[in-house]
Amino acid sequence: MAEVNLNEPKVFRKLRHRGRMSQIPIYFGKQLRFFVNQSDWKVIPMAAVIAFLVGMVIRKRLFLTMEGTLIGAFALACVAIWNGCFNSIQSICRERPIVKREHRSGMHITSYIIAHMMYQLLLCLIQTGITLYVLKMMEIQFPDTGFMTPWMILDIGISMLLITYASDMMSLFISSVCHTTTGAMTVMPFVLIFQLVFSGGIIPLPDAVKPLSNFTISTYGIQALAAQSGYNELPMATAWNILYNMRNNEIGGTVTLGQVMDLLNSPAVEKRRDMEIMKSFTVGEAADILSKADDTLHLRDREVTHSFTLRELLTGLKESDAFQQLRDYELVPAAQPAPAEEAASTAEAAAAETPAEEVTAGGPAEETAKPAVTVGSLLDMLLENEDTKAVLDKELGATMTLGQVLDALHAEDVIASLSDKQLNQPVTLGQAADFLKNNEALQNERDREFTFTTTIGDLFDLVGEENVKQVVLEKTAAASYNAEYERTVENVVDNWVALALFALLFALLATISLEFIDKDRR
Repeated sequence: MAEVNLNEPKVFRKLRHRGRMSQIPIYFGKQLRFFVNQSDWKVIPMAAVIAFLVGMVIRKRLFLTMEGTLIGAFALACVAIWNGCFNSIQSICRERPIVKREHRSGMHITSYIIAHMMYQLLLCLIQTGITLYVLKMMEIQFPDTGFMTPWMILDIGISMLLITYASDMMSLFISSVCHTTTGAMTVMPFVLIFQLVFSGGIIPLPDAVKPLSNFTISTYGIQALAAQSGYNELPMATAWNILYNMRNNEIGGTVTLGQVMDLLNSPAVEKRRDMEIMKSFTVGEAADILSKADDTLHLRDREVTHSFTLRELLTGLKESDAFQQLRDYELVPAAQPAPAEEAASTAEAAAAETPAEEVTAGGPAEETAKPAVTVGSLLDMLLENEDTKAVLDKELGATMTLGQVLDALHAEDVIASLSDKQLNQPVTLGQAADFLKNNEALQNERDREFTFTTTIGDLFDLVGEENVKQVVLEKTAAASYNAEYERTVENVVDNWVALALFALLFALLATISLEFIDKDRR
């Protein structure tokens, strides 16, 4: 048996504990080894596959319409949240016993978490780049010019990176709380459902639960993506697409005149009584309307099918109600008599040149005012003049066109001289409703039935399909305006800051959770 020298001095091994900063690269390198040896690299191709599947759905919607952009923003936020959650959901719980042992040996939890933050940021950056590359290959038309940066794809990339990283830190916190990988994977689906359902982007939330959306990463991510994409500046095409697909649907039925007239008492009519349904027209405006109608209807080429004289035509014009408003319009103003002094001097000069016998007989005739020549008096003169009798009584043949009649009457000259003359007073909806309600003839026909059938397409053709489309797009876009998606620098920056704060908050919670790891009973 060997002798033991009890007097030999004992040697104590001194334990060295590295500082917090020097521990960070150690644990960062450990995470890189996990990336290779523990198959953590699988999240990279998974991100490419998810981006490919989502790109197939949103490639013809994003940046084109309101609803397409909102769906695209929701889909991109889902991609980012999914990638971030799977990055770190098992990263701590799978090595929890090792972390517990190393913590007792001098590991600093802050160094461990910072190393995770650096590694996960690098991983999120790679995933974001691959996602954008796949989306670009899927022919998503990113605008060339960005809103926050010179390139829109970079704008979207920053938002997706922040969403992915915030989700990553959320999963890191869950992994620090759960003791096993099974427990972490059990919790994760509930977290994903909460993030997606309570985002408020696609699914409208009841007022009672709307405040919960303020605690979701998806809410701020969707708002940032929609604001960058100019959601409020795009058209809303859903309503128009539905109407266009219904253009062959028949509408109509049988109604009575009384049912139609009862609509005149509706609140909608009373609210709009002052709305003009027929504006006032001048002669020039009416002529322009008729000239445009002539381009399509070829009114001037219409033949006069009944024989009549020019006198009958002018007489009918003279007796029409529309002509009565133009009857007193002066074509030549009245000539006023000369002043008294000027008249006296003119009379003396005339007397000097007038023979004596003519002066004795009564002198020169006194000058009188000449009456004005009006449209009515000119027409009366034409009808009563014996020199125009032969022309007026000549019958117009059936082959004479309306254009020839108008040319014979010099209609263009007359219209030019009366172009500013007002033809009618404006008519309001209230005046028309009162007239129809007080009309005894219509009231006596209340039980008369009308049957009509038409299609939505025919109504489009009646008012112009492009006009209907423009109105529908503008009105639905105005109704879909959302202040949370306003395209302002402040709005985008606020959402970016909120996502960054989420990431820091969950990282802090993970640190606090692991500081109590020594209290585990296992």
